[in-house]
Amino acid sequence: MSKKTIKFQRSKKDHKFCKADWIILLTIMIIYSAIALYNLGYHYAPQTAWKGTDGQNIVLDMGDVTDISNVSFFMGETAYYNLSVSGRDSTSDMWESYRNSEISTVFSWNTVNIDTAHRYIMIALSSPAASLKEIVITDPDGNILTPVNADDYANLFDEQNMYPGKSTFRDSTYFDEIYHARTAYEYIHRLTTYENTHPPLGKIFISIGIMIFGMNPFGWRIMGTLFGIFMIPVIYAFAKKMFEQTWLTSIICLLFTFDFMHFTQTRIATIDVYVTFFIMLMYYFMYKYIRLSFYDSSLKKTLIPLGISGVAMGFGCACKWTGCYAGVGLALIFFYQLYRRYREYHFAKMNPDGETDGIRNSHVIEVFPKYTVRTLLFCILFFIIIPGIIYTLSYVPFISYSGNLSLIDRMLENQVTMFTYHSGLKATHAYSSSWYQWPVLVRPVLFYTVSLSSTVSEGISSFGNPAVWWVGILATSYALYRLIAYSDKKAGFLLISYAAQFLPWVLVTRYTFMYHYFPSTPFVVLLIGFSMYRLAGSDAVTDESSVPLEEGALKRRKRIETACFVYCGIAIALFILFYPVLSGMPISKAFVKTFLRWFKSWTLVL
Repeated sequence: MSKKTIKFQRSKKDHKFCKADWIILLTIMIIYSAIALYNLGYHYAPQTAWKGTDGQNIVLDMGDVTDISNVSFFMGETAYYNLSVSGRDSTSDMWESYRNSEISTVFSWNTVNIDTAHRYIMIALSSPAASLKEIVITDPDGNILTPVNADDYANLFDEQNMYPGKSTFRDSTYFDEIYHARTAYEYIHRLTTYENTHPPLGKIFISIGIMIFGMNPFGWRIMGTLFGIFMIPVIYAFAKKMFEQTWLTSIICLLFTFDFMHFTQTRIATIDVYVTFFIMLMYYFMYKYIRLSFYDSSLKKTLIPLGISGVAMGFGCACKWTGCYAGVGLALIFFYQLYRRYREYHFAKMNPDGETDGIRNSHVIEVFPKYTVRTLLFCILFFIIIPGIIYTLSYVPFISYSGNLSLIDRMLENQVTMFTYHSGLKATHAYSSSWYQWPVLVRPVLFYTVSLSSTVSEGISSFGNPAVWWVGILATSYALYRLIAYSDKKAGFLLISYAAQFLPWVLVTRYTFMYHYFPSTPFVVLLIGFSMYRLAGSDAVTDESSVPLEEGALKRRKRIETACFVYCGIAIALFILFYPVLSGMPISKAFVKTFLRWFKSWTLVL
């Protein structure tokens, strides 16, 4: 091995935020926060509850035969129920069964259409854990009717003013909120955990919002929205550290901020936002680590970002197993970095009295063995032991159906439950899609839709900004070219980070959804930024070989920068165009069909 074949890595200094960075970042955060928090959900929902015993019936007397249009329930727990009506006699066997079903959309208004005249209504709940929070009875004109014996069930008729008339996402759970918001509520009240298909930490974060703001739509969504807001400074800092240019960092931040999925996934009380946030953190700090060398920096200085990356991985895995996918990518990046240190050590041994790139070879020979061992031991602590402790402690509020198990037994039992569920799931779903369909936006996930009239609907769909995701395919291809042709280390880091989140889904046989691509989205945006960075003039194989640009090259760079800003404007314009079907805003069905449904597979409202 000759001296020309190797170049020692010197630790890179962090470029601090300048005044412009702070102004741009805070402006983006303020604007996005206003958009994200607007119309997030009502700050109220029925709270008091009627809890009966197994088999106990609720019998409501309207006082006389009355035209009844609908009976609406707000449930706190899943329960099987039978709704029956009778015209004259509440004690006879002449009850007419109207609905025998399961109320599964908990913490939500569920309506049974009656449209007939009766005096008595009987509701039989077959679950001993049933928690019925409110009942609203309306006539054909939409007026609320009060039974004459409402005082016998005071907790069912004390919050009638909260009835919305027509239920929407603003007053009820939607999509998988019926599992995750409910589980967060169960953690708070020490109830048996119904949803046990994911680790607990994401639901613990949801429960924090509930404890502060109450068990209402705003309360169970606010923490995810705040995490979505906090993603903005993370992606900004990440881009600034990688590319060190404020104009490019701003574009990357805007592309991520106004990606459709970033908006929708952080405004729904599900757990994908939390694992994605921690994945961003763990790769950000791993990138900080690989910019350092323990040959010219203290070992302690190199271990700090490495340890934070490991702790972030622990939090991510405790939110969702997809955080474990990220761990594979981190390991590849870490061991490649260690391999670089070994190559430098091996080269130094060939010339122990010399100096390479300002680093004494004798120093390298001296510190490599002991620093490598200490670093590996540190990784065992911060990437295995501490994440294992975080993961296990996340089960503190988890109560198993198996009864009074120890913390470790609850955790171990649930690993089997989760694996069995995900590996054995054979169901289908109208909005599912395969991994190879996600980047090209084949099938958005329709989270919620309500028809307000024959011409107007509301809808919330989870999918990516076409200007981001489609360009991301080209950017990924370009980065792969840079890696193969020039061994571009930035390209390698981003491709490993992206692939670790995306490629494991190739092996998943259960049905999947486009929102499973969300943890890959930050790296898609960074790959776009990387392409801009290289095409705008930073085309050197290594960042150390910066050369002043000639006038022609400078003009070319300015043209590319202008094109990048125009492209960013197009992405923001698309966010504005599609905002109604991302936020649940009422919108004309004809407008959606004409301007927003670009492909037949896109169902954005019904």
